[in-house]
Amino acid sequence: MQATLRQYYRELTTCRQRFEAVDLQKERGYLAKFVTFSANVQNILPFVPLSQHESLFRELLLQQVYTTFDQEFLSAGELVQLQGSYQQVIRPGVPHIYCTFHLGSYRLLTSLLYRRGLDCVLLVGSQMSRQQGESMQAHIDALRRQYRLTNTFRILEAGSPSSVISILRELKAGRSLIMYVDGSPETAPTGDELEKHLLVRFGNRQLLTRKGVGFISHAAKVPIVPVISYRRTDLTNVLRCLEPIRPDSSMDRETYSRQTMQLLYDSFWRYLNRYPGQWEGWNYIHSFMEPEKLSMSGTVKKPVRPTFNQKRYSLCDLEDAPVLFDRRLYETYEISPDLRDLLLGLDGVDSVEDTLGTELFTELVEKEILC
Repeated sequence: MQATLRQYYRELTTCRQRFEAVDLQKERGYLAKFVTFSANVQNILPFVPLSQHESLFRELLLQQVYTTFDQEFLSAGELVQLQGSYQQVIRPGVPHIYCTFHLGSYRLLTSLLYRRGLDCVLLVGSQMSRQQGESMQAHIDALRRQYRLTNTFRILEAGSPSSVISILRELKAGRSLIMYVDGSPETAPTGDELEKHLLVRFGNRQLLTRKGVGFISHAAKVPIVPVISYRRTDLTNVLRCLEPIRPDSSMDRETYSRQTMQLLYDSFWRYLNRYPGQWEGWNYIHSFMEPEKLSMSGTVKKPVRPTFNQKRYSLCDLEDAPVLFDRRLYETYEISPDLRDLLLGLDGVDSVEDTLGTELFTELVEKEILC
């Protein structure tokens, strides 16, 4: 085990060195991805200073490199530190619904459960199935050969018309379900699917989340096991099994689903605050946020010495044109290079309104681009 551990740390060091050798700001799409990440952190964790956002983003990108490596390094599952009620909730032949989030080296949960002899069904979005399904199956096949395992593994696509029926059938057959509560970009709600979602509190915002896991748990009478994955500062991967959520037959299905989803996000919230640089969901969680409604005041007071509202807006120089990104509403406005230069150099302008013209000046004030 010690030899495996030393090799693992050596490989992680190599991963980090290769990552640090890359000039990220020259990578295609880096700026657009960063401003989205930063807006999501600001809207959910407003107490994190803007000055720390880029270091958190770089930490996340490095964690994604580590996560990919962990799937390639078959022995990584042997090095995981298990915490919590794992002895009671990880038992072959006893079906559970393991609910986790894209935090830390999150794929290790599937690897560990399969290696411990559980018959597993992994529920993922259709796009994720196409992009990572083959590599996940290859990983499981490699584990099967290395550890001479005979238990089963299957990937199911969330959102397919028959997915709920298939899941209930798998649970009835004694297989366990693994699912990601925080979803993925392709599982974000659309206008015609809102009735399948419910609202949960999450930091400073409300999220639309699918109610399916509570519905399935209640219908199948199978407990939910929240599992949190994170990587400690010494690079040890931890999987913490929280207390199971058992379906209450005296509670109606809708109420149970609502309470369960809120409990899952509340449990995750504590760990997100401790490891904000390890959550992949920062890249897409805005797609699940309840749209914010801004109150429109009557008269807008024009500022005497206007400044650019850097807390709400980001200026991005994209390939085609400069763009203003509204970090609050997630809207973009293409602007001219002259307006960009003016917003960056307001201190040297005697009269911003005279320079812009009253109509454009008023519009920028109303949108809070100038404050």
